[in-house]
Amino acid sequence: MLAPIMPPLGYRAIVVDAMRLKIFIGVLKEERLARQEVAVSLYMLVRDAGPSSSDALADHVSYADVVAKLRERGQSSRHTNLVETLAEECAEFALADPRVESVIVDVRKPEIIAEASGVGVIIHRQRRLGEA
Repeated sequence: MLAPIMPPLGYRAIVVDAMRLKIFIGVLKEERLARQEVAVSLYMLVRDAGPSSSDALADHVSYADVVAKLRERGQSSRHTNLVETLAEECAEFALADPRVESVIVDVRKPEIIAEASGVGVIIHRQRRLGEA
């Protein structure tokens, strides 16, 4: 999916790589009748104060909450027309943790075009100034 990124100096990226979900997505009539596989990758960028001596989860941003929300979304019967809409929803999941300053989201539909490994969208969203 998304090529590995190098976080900017002073940041680290918490990664969820190509999580596969079966959801109702697409604008065509037949896409409304059956779930399709999507692959979602997220790079959650957080400030990095350097090497941490803490091994406590509370001291770090965890991917667990985002993964739980993605799983919940995968089990939903709600239909979404566009991968762009799903990407925005995934960005909101990541930005729910106030320590995440920005997120890169890659949503692909791997089964749509036989000649391609996937088609989709990549977005980069940043927390709004003053938003916590």
